[in-house]
Amino acid sequence: MRSVDKDFVTVSLRSDGIVHVDFKNDTLITVELQYKLEEIYHSLVSDDHAFVFTGGEFVTITADARKNAIAMEDRVPVRSSAVVVKNLAQRIIADYYYRFNRPKRPYRVFKTFEQAIEWSLELNNKLSA
Repeated sequence: MRSVDKDFVTVSLRSDGIVHVDFKNDTLITVELQYKLEEIYHSLVSDDHAFVFTGGEFVTITADARKNAIAMEDRVPVRSSAVVVKNLAQRIIADYYYRFNRPKRPYRVFKTFEQAIEWSLELNNKLSA
């Protein structure tokens, strides 16, 4: 497993081909941080992969970053996004993002990491067939 560890995130390319993005506690996702993430993603993979996003406590995203995420979609190697939420606040943010900034690629919210991995692997199999 290859990974990049920064003060705000750990991004790992798993042996099953899924990229796991784990935001650290108190991370505020800004446009500037998104560009740093884009560089990290491209340093790990050169083509589209399923991504699973997890986060510690108090991970939030700015309004500008929510809008920018859609603009970045064609530049990042994300085939699908599975977002794991730990609490109601994270669920609200994930649902809000989906409703008002609908992604172009498959996107789903999960309560457990295992469910997110399972969905990502199933989706990879369907898209590769």
